[in-house]
Amino acid sequence: MNHDKLNPINIVFYSKYDSFDAWKLKLLKFNIILHKWPENYDNNSIYNEIEGALVWDPPSDMWSCFPNLKIIQSLGAGVDHILNKVYPKNINIIKLSDPDLSNQMAEYLLMSVLMCYRRYFQYSNNKQNKIWKPLTPLEKNSFIITILGYGAISKLLIKKLNYMGFTVKVWGNKKRNPNNIDYYYGNARFHNSLKNTSCLISLLPSTLATHNLLGLSEFKLLSKDCYFINAGRGLTVIEEELIYALKNKILNGAILDVFMEEPLDKGNLLWDLDNVYITPHIAGITQATNYASKLLRNNFELLYKNKRLINKVSIIKGY
Repeated sequence: MNHDKLNPINIVFYSKYDSFDAWKLKLLKFNIILHKWPENYDNNSIYNEIEGALVWDPPSDMWSCFPNLKIIQSLGAGVDHILNKVYPKNINIIKLSDPDLSNQMAEYLLMSVLMCYRRYFQYSNNKQNKIWKPLTPLEKNSFIITILGYGAISKLLIKKLNYMGFTVKVWGNKKRNPNNIDYYYGNARFHNSLKNTSCLISLLPSTLATHNLLGLSEFKLLSKDCYFINAGRGLTVIEEELIYALKNKILNGAILDVFMEEPLDKGNLLWDLDNVYITPHIAGITQATNYASKLLRNNFELLYKNKRLINKVSIIKGY
């Protein structure tokens, strides 16, 4: 498809974290003109020309400026930063599914699993106490990994973990028949999926169904000395009960990239726990890529042809 021959599309951009200049240059290749909000809006006449938005954590008051908005493209795989606020009704909201982002997430999660499996928590503690003590790695056959969520990132991670010889279980929200995977689905099977788990990975989105899904009763179902990795959303976990489980060694340790409130408050007790690694929501960092730019352009072409959009979010499901 030759994008140079297509009509230009005006898009508004908002993010405190992503590079406007990088996205502006990338999108120009696809004849998309990017406008930064609110800096580029001294003249109200341009508001009516805006047909799309490329955003991360946008303020609710910006939407009233754009009466002809048709598509909101998230700058990340999650869309709760849009849905948890006031947003235009009857609008197409698109989640980002970019191989670059998926690969970053898989790298982060592989690193986290190996840190648990190779006992880096114990080595970190030994370093603090200046203890030189070689530790035997855990038995791989008994180190069972359970992944909550069965989307694109989960599927990529499963392939990599299987290649490395790990045993993986998966829990999803609906019935599927994946090959060569111990798969659980639905609320009735959720607790069964947690049993005999040595490393629990959450990739769950933030929805009404997943809010506070993980708490003390769930952590107690896991194997002794289990680790918890959360790169999904912080609102899926009851944070006070997570802290209790970590303090009382119900969980051996945790690697957390997402939290109930971000940035994580300096007074949050998670900062003080020796058995917790904290990263500032960086498991996957969105880059300005041709793939993501083409996705945005193609969705407008599909919209103009009254065809189904790619990666359109279900408002009811929340993802």
